[in-house]
Amino acid sequence: MIKKRMLIRIVFDVAIIIFAVIIIIGYRALRPPRMPVVITPSDLGLPYEKVEFFTDDGKKLSGWLIYSKKAQGVIICLHGYPANKSDILPFVEFLYPDFSLFLFDFRAHGESEGKITHFGLKEHLDVKAAIKYLRSNEKTRNAKIGIWGYSMGGAIAIISADGSPDIKAIVTDAAFANFPEMVTHYYKNFGPFKYVFASLSRFLGRYILRSDFSTNSPENRISGIQCPVLIIHSEEDEFVPFEHAKRLFDKAPQVKEMFVTHGAHTGLACTSEYQKRVLDFFTKYLYRGEK
Repeated sequence: MIKKRMLIRIVFDVAIIIFAVIIIIGYRALRPPRMPVVITPSDLGLPYEKVEFFTDDGKKLSGWLIYSKKAQGVIICLHGYPANKSDILPFVEFLYPDFSLFLFDFRAHGESEGKITHFGLKEHLDVKAAIKYLRSNEKTRNAKIGIWGYSMGGAIAIISADGSPDIKAIVTDAAFANFPEMVTHYYKNFGPFKYVFASLSRFLGRYILRSDFSTNSPENRISGIQCPVLIIHSEEDEFVPFEHAKRLFDKAPQVKEMFVTHGAHTGLACTSEYQKRVLDFFTKYLYRGEK
């Protein structure tokens, strides 16, 4: 009887510890640290205007408009998690001056308002607000709009383009296909317990964010996009497995392209070949206006 009570107590204590760990990890995930803006376009010799705009649910977002007079298109550049617009600036500057660039911080990131990240469940409203701003700006009102998105930003690009006629071309780099799978993969170092941690995390996430994570899984949305897509992914990506890219490509409608790179998830392979591939893609579907 004593041994049975001890066993029950141990199981109960372990359950409490697991639950507490999930709460702590989940809290940190939903409230990412504010990464400082370490570089501005002027540091790279680029002209820019600092702008602020509002989402439909009232969040004030901070962005940069890097306008090019010779451009016929504008690229919205979406950062990953947890990061901000300055982190991706050095990797997208090559698109200027062929294209104007619009970079902004997602809600709860950088200099934008918001305390909680929603991993795409609400960030599509941020992209919608960015498009609305570009359409209201005299300089970019008639410009064709493309999106370059990295990691979470790439996933949000696909979600945002589902059913949107405003987005004419998408380039994603290291985007995940299925968010619940990413939650499980995040706990990969916990061995078989990863499934317990992942299940509890998804349950708490649904309770706190009041939404089904399947709705922010790009593989469930990519069939609805109405524009060409270029999917870029590293075969050695340790954070978002390459399998995610293959599934996105398989489910994407035509027109679609894939570009395989190499290196770690956090190391953007912005080589000359990368730049040429991305620039050629946007030039074909935005600058020349081809279908």
